[in-house]
Amino acid sequence: MLPHRPASRRSPQPAPAADPVLCFSLRAVAEVGVLARVVQQLARRSLLPLRWHSTMAGEHLLLDIQIGGLGEEAGERLAESLRQVVGIEEVLTAMLLQRQNAA
Repeated sequence: MLPHRPASRRSPQPAPAADPVLCFSLRAVAEVGVLARVVQQLARRSLLPLRWHSTMAGEHLLLDIQIGGLGEEAGERLAESLRQVVGIEEVLTAMLLQRQNAA
């Protein structure tokens, strides 16, 4: 028979830190040059999206872009730059908190 050991009294592990992910939803006119101009705005800032989805909806091109590691202030500057791109009609932003996976 094994001796009785008291249960380990480890303190609870803190939740993994959350990484902010900025989400951009763009509505643009459906023309090829719009995609290149949006990519140019990201490339200028050395940004690589975590996710990118684009689809045609009638006369519009809808883009959903998620970018991690960008602060709120930098995200607002990027949104303003995207609003100035020829062919972009609307830019909406949101912040998503994404949990990191434990190693």
